[in-house]
Amino acid sequence: MKVSLYHHGSEPYAVLEHSGDYGRLAVKVPGQSGLLRMCFSVPILDMHGYWVPESRTPSTKIVWVIESKSAGQRAFPYIAFFNSKQINRFSAGLTNLIDDTRILAKMNQEKCTYDITFEVALGPDSRDFELVLDRRAQRWTDSLADWRKTLVLDTPVIPDGAWEPVYCTWYAVHAAVTQDWVEENARIASSLGFRTLIIDDGWCFDVMKRVSPQTISSWYEMIGDWRLSEKKFPDFENHRRRVQAMGMKYLFWVAPFLIGAKSELAGKIAGSFRKEYHEGCYTFDSRCGEAAEILLDKMKHVLTDYGLDGLKVDFLDYIYPNPEEPRGEETTRFIRELAKTIRSVKPDALIEFRQAYATPGMHAYGTQFRAGDVPFDFIDNFHRLAQIRISMGDGVPVHADPVYWHPRESAVNISRHMIASLAGVPMLSMDLPSVSETEKRIIRHWLDFYQAHRKTLNFGKWDVTYHQSGAAYAMATGETESVLILQDSARLGEALSKAADHVFILNLSPDTLALPGADSWDGEGNPAASGVIPPGGLGERR
Repeated sequence: MKVSLYHHGSEPYAVLEHSGDYGRLAVKVPGQSGLLRMCFSVPILDMHGYWVPESRTPSTKIVWVIESKSAGQRAFPYIAFFNSKQINRFSAGLTNLIDDTRILAKMNQEKCTYDITFEVALGPDSRDFELVLDRRAQRWTDSLADWRKTLVLDTPVIPDGAWEPVYCTWYAVHAAVTQDWVEENARIASSLGFRTLIIDDGWCFDVMKRVSPQTISSWYEMIGDWRLSEKKFPDFENHRRRVQAMGMKYLFWVAPFLIGAKSELAGKIAGSFRKEYHEGCYTFDSRCGEAAEILLDKMKHVLTDYGLDGLKVDFLDYIYPNPEEPRGEETTRFIRELAKTIRSVKPDALIEFRQAYATPGMHAYGTQFRAGDVPFDFIDNFHRLAQIRISMGDGVPVHADPVYWHPRESAVNISRHMIASLAGVPMLSMDLPSVSETEKRIIRHWLDFYQAHRKTLNFGKWDVTYHQSGAAYAMATGETESVLILQDSARLGEALSKAADHVFILNLSPDTLALPGADSWDGEGNPAASGVIPPGGLGERR
């Protein structure tokens, strides 16, 4: 295979030769900024699907054109092709995670190839990197893991609190949040086993509102000043201390890149944000250095003045990758300084990042990485958690999107919600005074299971196995046990063949599982018939 490199011209300035099933090709960066293109072709041979970080789950189609964009703050430069058995046929990735990059794969029907181009927007701080090419016949997720090992990454010290279950206010109340409501829910949440509280959007303006098709168009118009609403929290300091005394860490939601159209900040840094208007706000232009310092000072103020234990940092991915107008270097620099600023105030602060920037390159800056918004959808929550796990690897605090269900949802489906969340650190957002005792028993049962098996779930080796376009199962294996979360009941035997002798089976599927000799329980923790694991239930095989 030949990889042609272009920079400021129609003729390649270098050609890299590659042979064999695996290669790490050194790419020397020219001494000037501009668009670097790497072009090569691969045969469409035994290929039945592909994956890029934006896919969430694998595609089961071979399409004419595949495009993927990444920068430090969103996704990462990697593409995988595989067959129907999920075996790698060709994977490629860059070790440059910061610069704005476009991967473009175009089907060449005449030559029976994908003609692939990696475009990288080089800046003054760009450094030499590698293009990793992998044809080895192994699971494509193993090729992804091997690519990740080629990266030179800082490994942060993860605070113990990053592994604790979270109660979040968002779905339960949106911006209609009040001090009394928070305190009442925190009291119940702490009794159920939650140890972190996130006050989501709504704490920094007086308007009481819920998300609906009528309110979303102007939702963020007041965001940006980051001053506590004294109407909603009239005695915040004592309130916060009472919640912390319940054994809960206290976090606020922030979105440093969102500039509300009605905020004071919009007037102070006019000209420092993008003109595109979305849901009441504009997005900061990270190339504006002086304004960036103002935003960093505001984040420091939130953490310091309100005595918080950390921040949920949202929408860093709203600065979209674009090789024609690159901002990856400046945005990554801001994120690096943001993490440094937060830790200068509180070294063990919790810093939550969200799905699109739950990437290897962000591991040094966040402490926990949450699945994107999936209200009511436990299957997608499971898939999103699986995606973060295959992207970031083992030993990283991966957090579920807050579990949230309809008030009349069945006990079986509520249990399946909780099981899906155990593919990460569980998180919940329900109005707890309104939930039934049955619901509380289900929540407590699965939180107790999480606590009993934390060593395996948090630090074991995870096996995420896909079938077609979904995760069939995810299994963590530790020193003495395996914990299997099974979505596809047809793959129980396959999963058990890879499990430890002592295995716990969490039945996320809609089917009853037959496993002779296994002890089993329903979603509330009540004993079920031996050898039969009900939907939403738990089985144990020794």
